[in-house]
Amino acid sequence: MTRFSKRIAELIEESGETVQSLATIGKINRTTLQRLKTGERLPTKKVFDRLCKALRLSNVEAEELQTLLEMTQVGERTYHNRQKIVELIAIIYELTSFQIPYSKEITPKSSIETAPGECQKIEIVSGNMAVLKMIENSIDGELFGGDHPHLKLAIPSHFEAVYQYIFQQMLGNRKTLTLQDVQSFPENADETDADPGLGALKTLIGLSLLDNVTYHSHYYYQSNGDRPELNVLFPYFILTSTAVITISRDFSRAIRYHDPELYTLYLKGFVTILQQAEPFIEESRDLFAIYSLDSTYRIRQVVEPLPCFAYYATHEMVAAKVRKDLPFYESLVAATNRFYDYFKQENRAMINVFSLKNLAAFMEDGNMYFPEEVCEPFTKAERLMLIKQVRDDIAADARKTYAFNEDKIVLNSAVEFVNEATLVHLILHYQKAGQSVFKTIKLKEATIVSAFDDFFRSLPGSPYVLPKEVTVAAIDQLISQYECR
Repeated sequence: MTRFSKRIAELIEESGETVQSLATIGKINRTTLQRLKTGERLPTKKVFDRLCKALRLSNVEAEELQTLLEMTQVGERTYHNRQKIVELIAIIYELTSFQIPYSKEITPKSSIETAPGECQKIEIVSGNMAVLKMIENSIDGELFGGDHPHLKLAIPSHFEAVYQYIFQQMLGNRKTLTLQDVQSFPENADETDADPGLGALKTLIGLSLLDNVTYHSHYYYQSNGDRPELNVLFPYFILTSTAVITISRDFSRAIRYHDPELYTLYLKGFVTILQQAEPFIEESRDLFAIYSLDSTYRIRQVVEPLPCFAYYATHEMVAAKVRKDLPFYESLVAATNRFYDYFKQENRAMINVFSLKNLAAFMEDGNMYFPEEVCEPFTKAERLMLIKQVRDDIAADARKTYAFNEDKIVLNSAVEFVNEATLVHLILHYQKAGQSVFKTIKLKEATIVSAFDDFFRSLPGSPYVLPKEVTVAAIDQLISQYECR
């Protein structure tokens, strides 16, 4: 029996009804209901709805049962992975849509040392909670003890509690922090849990979006072989301004050293590891690097604020939109045209998911999310031409294009996901102190790429996107409103 069928059996027993009586009440075939109870089959949407009514379930109970059904249909890990990706999109929306006020001071969990001379030269702790407490204490000491706090982390993503603590301490804090790290995303053997890398990814991206954190992240890809370790027994470490904390592989033991010579050794080791790693989260205003304009690849899915206009961009339009006073005008136009030409040829079958709210904003001002100094606003005629072509392609099923159900997922203009054959490319663009900020994240870990691929492929037909008829009607309304002006 599955968790879903066990819950069905429990609800039938709690109802006081027999399978036969419930089948009659719900107008469900008795054999079908019996097989649902024993886990031999799963219900159609029609049968599921009838069963919920027959059992007189509340909305909360029906949602809980729906969750168990989805877990049974796709597998528990897949279900939890999809939820983690939804949470990731939500935190990007929150941190890029709302300004976090600097309204709190750091609240340490325990007493902290601010004078290195007062610290023991070597401190050893055992047990996961003791290790985490030592790390939190050291982080607090760094944040309190200096005008320019700086942390260097060489830890894997499943030590997520460390990143979560830094995030919570810095969220809305008046302090500023420079954070450097190098990490990897190990595989998770438990098929009932989400991939641990997805949970860590949410925290890491959240950290990168805090205005008071300067975050330089690097990633050591597992395909490159084992990450170099300075100590086999204690392979992971954290550097504050004055101390080294070495951590065992299972997070059960840690040693904190206040030793200048050892500190120098680990600092050099950290630099060596960085040199062998690849940038993971980068902030840049170089559109060539951000959008990989010098590369050509086949894309499987794109999730972005606006429908993919690349299909309709002519060479003349690109030349007109790129600002002519740019010192690299000709090279940018040439690269963009080359990229769009290949894109139109190779990516007709890709899934494209967009936001109707962002499409409405585009129709108002004609601005895309490129820096203002790079791209001219689109004219009214150009906006109408683009939106009508999108509308006609959706209506004719010429493209796999879908609009988000924004009661379920809110996507602002800050985020684009581009899923390629071997990597997921995440592009963030938002306003910070009146400036356009661009960050790019490229994920190559196979399990994470697979999780995003599954999520994107699951969107058509899911509650997260609107039916075609609803989408076309919404676009028709936008066109009508705009043409009447």
